Amino acid sequence: MSACRLGLVALLLGLAPGVSAQTGDSATRYPQVQDRPAADTLRYSVRAGETLIVALPSRMSGMAVTYEVEEAPALSWLVDRSFMWRTLARERGALPVRLRRIMPGRAPESVVLLVDITG
Repeated sequence: MSACRLGLVALLLGLAPGVSAQTGDSATRYPQVQDRPAADTLRYSVRAGETLIVALPSRMSGMAVTYEVEEAPALSWLVDRSFMWRTLARERGALPVRLRRIMPGRAPESVVLLVDITG
């Protein structure tokens, strides 16, 4: 496992709040995962320059779920339960997207989409 990914894992677990898994130009363009752990981390992979399309779960524990964006990169959007991100050809690495999952009668929960952009 690369040092970059180890740093991101430590950050997601809240073990190293000062560690950034992002380097170079992407660190200024993308939100960093904060030192708070996420309720869920969903992992996806996409080739640089292609569009990632994710259909998020519509139900959790038998209840209907809706989503809101907390932190997401440019060229991404959320429509109902579909998250889409048009990556750029020069992007690489594991980048987090933070969403808020809302269920009736419960406090909102954070959901992280950890997207591995490959070459």
